[in-house]
Parts: sequence; C-alpha cells; structure tokens
Amino acid sequence: MEIEQNIFFDEFKNKLTSLENSIIDIQSGNCTKENINEVFRSIHTIKGTADLLGMFEVVALTHKAEDVLQFVREDKLQFDNQLAHLFFELKNFISLLVDNISQGIFDDDESENVFMDFENEFTKYIHIAENKKQQYDELKTVLVIDDAALVRYMVKKIATDEGYNVLTSDNTEDGWKKIKKYPIDILFCDFSLPNEKSIELAEMIKVDYATKNLPIVMLIPKNYDNINQLGKLITAKAWLGKPIEENKLKLILKKLLEKN
Repeated sequence: MEIEQNIFFDEFKNKLTSLENSIIDIQSGNCTKENINEVFRSIHTIKGTADLLGMFEVVALTHKAEDVLQFVREDKLQFDNQLAHLFFELKNFISLLVDNISQGIFDDDESENVFMDFENEFTKYIHIAENKKQQYDELKTVLVIDDAALVRYMVKKIATDEGYNVLTSDNTEDGWKKIKKYPIDILFCDFSLPNEKSIELAEMIKVDYATKNLPIVMLIPKNYDNINQLGKLITAKAWLGKPIEENKLKLILKKLLEKN
C-alpha cells in the first residue's frame, strides 16, 4: 500500500513540474495552444491523482481550474500574466499539500481559507467568461458537516459548481467554530444516528442571536423513520437524503438562498 502511495506522490510531483514549466513558458510570452493544453492535461492528471488519494478538496478546486482553462481554450478568457500567476500559486499550494500529506501532516483548518480564496478567484473568471454580472464578494457560503468524506465531497463539488463558497467539517465541534468564525449562509449537517451532537449543535444555533436564522438542512439516510419529527425538533428547513441527489441539492440551495 505504501509503495502504491509513493507511486501516486511521484506522479503528483511529475505533473506539478510539468505544470510549472508550462506556466513559465506562458509567462515568458509563449502562450501557445500546446502550452495551454499541457496546463490542462497537468491539472486533469493532478485532479485524478488527488481523487485516488482522497484529497477531495483538491479535486473540487482543480475541477474549477479545468473549467477556467476550458474557457481559455474556447477563447472566452485570455491566459494573461494575472491568470498565469494564479495557476502558479495554485501549483505551489498543491505542492505544499502533497509534501505535507506524504509526511503525514494534515492542516485542514489552516488550508481552508486558502481553498476558499482560490475558489473565489476561479469563480470570478468563470463568471466573466459567462458574461454574468454577479457581485463576487456576495457569494453565499455553505457549511457541510458530515463524518463521511464522500458526502462532504459530493455536496462541496455540486455547490461549488453552482457558484457557492463551501466549507466542510467532519465533526460538530469544529463546525460550530466555523459557524462563529465565518459568515455561513446555510448549514448541511449529518443527522444520522446517533445524532445527539448534531441536535446539540442545532440548539446552540437557535439560541445564539447571531446564528438563530441560519437555515439547517438535515443530511440523513433516506430510510430514516422520524424525519418529520426530527425536523420539527430542530426547526430544519429541509432534508437531503444520502447518497446525495444532485438535483434535490441544487433545488434546496436555490430555494433557501434565493439564488437566481
């Protein structure tokens, strides 16, 4: 297993080097179609390798970077020095994450803000390419609390594709810290049994003046017997079954956040 992981880390580093070389060529004035395609191929391989290693936030981020590059390939965006610098910084950030994880170092709290900054920047370029007039500093922020990495990844991927900022947490204690620290607009929280900690979090949200109007969406198994009773107990706005249904998630986001 360790040998397989080393192979993946080596592939990561090779593609990060290819990405760096292509960006340097572009910054030197060689903004050719082949260099743009090489950047795209590198990002695509990095995304696939990150998926295999369970680096789901890197997957979501590189997916958005791919969208930006596709607009460049379609001549809807220009790969200028500013965009080249953004991709160079992305390369440096992923390199740091890979080095840390290869040594068993995880710092999700410290890197969460950086993920959001990159997602905001890529979202700006996507909206420019789509000729949207949205005010980027008013993007809504979603918080997902679930101990299952796949659930967090699915909600984050779908919500970021819809143009939202997304924070994640695998426990309610950390989730509460994020609620108090960041301007959260909607909470998706796991209420699978046992759910005492999630209920306690919901009660804390409702009695706190700053958070009492935060919409809560229950993440819950579809065969759960007491959905309505639990929803009334915590005054939830909606529930979303697991595994995640993309269309229902999009509908909830649009309805509760009044997103046009």
